[in-house]
Amino acid sequence: MNQHQEMSISYDLIIVSQSSAELIPMTQQTIDSARQDDCDLNIIIIETGQPYKYDVSRIIEYNGQFCYNRALNLGLKHSKGDVAILANNDLVFHEGWSAIGELMILNDFHSASALSPSCGIEKGNFVYEGYLIGSIFTGWCLFMDRYCRETIGKLDESVNFWYSDNIYALQLQKAGIRHGLFCNIHVDHLTSRTLVKQPPNVQRQYQRGEQNKYFHTKEHYGRT
Repeated sequence: MNQHQEMSISYDLIIVSQSSAELIPMTQQTIDSARQDDCDLNIIIIETGQPYKYDVSRIIEYNGQFCYNRALNLGLKHSKGDVAILANNDLVFHEGWSAIGELMILNDFHSASALSPSCGIEKGNFVYEGYLIGSIFTGWCLFMDRYCRETIGKLDESVNFWYSDNIYALQLQKAGIRHGLFCNIHVDHLTSRTLVKQPPNVQRQYQRGEQNKYFHTKEHYGRT
């Protein structure tokens, strides 16, 4: 029995999904790839589109104006594992991903990311610490342990979509929680496949329309 098995780390994979004929297979790929690893995995879908019966632990229907962090907060209410995974529905988990819980413990990180080609960083047996969005801090797939969840409380819901990861990073920094990118753990991001299916005006709203709210929130956290 290896050390990872001895630790018996449990995971809650929380996926924000918008089911449609085109996107259902992508969400299913995320689910199937995560299940490659033989680990204690509880999967929660936050469904923002038409209900679809995925074979998962729980499906929560999201109603009202979309807010990415609010959707994740709905999932976190049902999180019981050692590590919660905040995830887009456009991911591919590589075999061995579930070793990240052990690595977080051994390296004293309460928040973590896995490497994706879009990070622009080479694979290897090393870890980078910091909050640089899109490389060290990968907003499409974030791992947070129980201590992190209990320390920061709910994810900040000040923005609807764009900058949601930036604000989570601000919460971590304010709480003094270290975040690490583990370059030997791989989760590919297929790059906003759900967002690009939205009408152009909705895409603009979720991107450039969020800037003012984000800058106001930065001031709240004392960051310039």
